[in-house]
Amino acid sequence: MQGGIAIAGLSPVVVPVFVSNIGCPHRCIFCDQRQFSEPVPPEDVPGVVTDFIASCDRADERHRLIAFYGGTFTGIADDLLERYLDAASLLVKQGIVHGIKASTRPDMVSSEMLARLKRAGFVELELGAQSMDDRVLAASMRGHCADDTVKAARLVRDAGLQLVIQIMPGLPGEDRQSFRRTVDAVAALDPDSARIYPTVVICGTALEELYRTGEYIPLDLDEAVSRSLFAYIRLTNNGCRVLRMGLPPSRDLRVAAGPYHASFGFLVKARAYRIMAQRLMDEAGRDVQLLVHSRDVPELVGYHRENINDLCFAYSFDDRLPRGYLRAKGLTERGCVQLKDIIEYIL
Repeated sequence: MQGGIAIAGLSPVVVPVFVSNIGCPHRCIFCDQRQFSEPVPPEDVPGVVTDFIASCDRADERHRLIAFYGGTFTGIADDLLERYLDAASLLVKQGIVHGIKASTRPDMVSSEMLARLKRAGFVELELGAQSMDDRVLAASMRGHCADDTVKAARLVRDAGLQLVIQIMPGLPGEDRQSFRRTVDAVAALDPDSARIYPTVVICGTALEELYRTGEYIPLDLDEAVSRSLFAYIRLTNNGCRVLRMGLPPSRDLRVAAGPYHASFGFLVKARAYRIMAQRLMDEAGRDVQLLVHSRDVPELVGYHRENINDLCFAYSFDDRLPRGYLRAKGLTERGCVQLKDIIEYIL
């Protein structure tokens, strides 16, 4: 569960507070966080948080978190960091939120910093691993290595905080084998949650220059969906909750190239159901009726009904089925598939 235990079975309220690029020691080849939002100054944090919570349904019944995103939170200059921590900590003490989280770089995590964050009310820390291949990290000008992520993850665990890992399929120098190794290495860290952000070429970045000269070719949408689906299944099977796939929409985001799609996460899950449906139809014939949990019907049907139009299957729903399962009606042997059954068919 993101950031703690949900109250009354409801999803948590996570209030994003963007500190775009603050604390970052340099600019990674793919990054321009300023296109997402301007940094929120510490004095504005209480207002941002209370306004956001006021707009949420049944917020008083839900677990509530402040989330500092978009920069390197643990790299923020000490006096400014203390102002952010003071503002957020006061909201915890007042009971307006239950805890705090942030995203940061793996090479800017220490036991001393984590103790400081915990005293302020932190419950979770996100590490921007991006890749676990040192060659890919160097080509992306990340300024850290895979071992930094391993060490930081251990420190986060030892501090008693929830661990979230971010990865970016399609970085310069990555191929399928490199990406599979990254996913396996991330799974070995046993994160509580993960985010999967396929690399897109953002205008004004160094990556755009490489793209314009032909030195970098971004993943096409189909390959980005496949790699993300592989990671989604591998991590989910390991007990990790995938919080998001694909960059969140932003009014100011300017994408020059790459697999950006406003419904990227849905495309990934729809691809999974397409593969599962095809497998069952190969077993039982094209006239088989597929059974699925009612809440999974949109993914089975597909984006703009692509799955059902291409494969021409009949379906109905059965809420006795677990989420993520697909069953062929009337088929006893090999009549049910789930996500873990299709990972070998993806990459």
